[in-house]
Amino acid sequence: MPSSTSSSSQRLEMATPIAGASEQEKFFPPPGTAQQARAVFIATASLLSVLALLLASAELLTRYFYPRMSRIEARIASDQRQVGTLAATSENDPPSVLLLGNSLLLHALDYPKIQQDLAPIRVVRYVIENTEYLDWYYGLRKLFAEGVRPTKVVLVLNLGQTLSHEVLAESPYKLFRADDLLAVSRDADMDTTQTSNLLFAHWSAFYAGREGIRNYILNVTDPAYATELHRLARVPSVLPSEEQLLEQSRTRLQTLDQLCRRYGVQFVLVVPPALGTGSTILLKAGELQGVDVDAPVPLVSLGPEYFLADHFHLNEKGEALFTEALARDLRTRF
Repeated sequence: MPSSTSSSSQRLEMATPIAGASEQEKFFPPPGTAQQARAVFIATASLLSVLALLLASAELLTRYFYPRMSRIEARIASDQRQVGTLAATSENDPPSVLLLGNSLLLHALDYPKIQQDLAPIRVVRYVIENTEYLDWYYGLRKLFAEGVRPTKVVLVLNLGQTLSHEVLAESPYKLFRADDLLAVSRDADMDTTQTSNLLFAHWSAFYAGREGIRNYILNVTDPAYATELHRLARVPSVLPSEEQLLEQSRTRLQTLDQLCRRYGVQFVLVVPPALGTGSTILLKAGELQGVDVDAPVPLVSLGPEYFLADHFHLNEKGEALFTEALARDLRTRF
């Protein structure tokens, strides 16, 4: 094994100026011939062209083919098209309800049944998994700016999701306006790297959907491994004191309510069933703030037999109960 002294000597020899060479050539090799320079240029241009083609192909595949391959993306795209039809209506048109939420709403709602039960009230669902407060606050800003005007906005979130500062990687592309990106970055307390990711994700479907595409590939190739990864990713959040939770809840409820009122839309926060008691704070916050907060199924009234194995999402039995209760509560509000 050569000694450090030997290695140092070799480095010094390599840096020794070449005798009789020009000042530039003493330390730098002379440029190649015109033919060599042209070959390097062609190779570099070819590599960049291939990279650009790969990126363009990935972008096109994500925008136009991935929604046809993924059941989840197809459902989201279908929901999005329906939401776009909720323009301002006249007094003679039937009222409408826009149901927003994440997987808690997806697993808790029998969508065709509630549409039937509330007829002639029009019910439109918009569900994107793993979305939370910031996703939907800025998502509503975008929808209102695009002219969406339901009679009521019903947002389904639990306490942790209502107080969260997280942003879904796909939201910049699906839910955020360009004008709101810096505000999202500030509210989510993002660093410069996270902010740059936010900007890239707004303009690129592939960059925004990279996590979803990876999960899709995992679910298709190794469902058991994907399920275990999802289980490990569900880490219980550490919440502050009850007083702080109440104050933060009041602030966020007021912000959502004021946003909807600005566009002449009524707002309702629906608290989904859960095995824990934490979300009772949302009911208290709504009462103190004068914001409509509803728990269609009384909290802590359902046992584990109404939930899936994760004890977080409702099963078919819980879905039937929640759908009937939500339809009843919404009917009374009209």
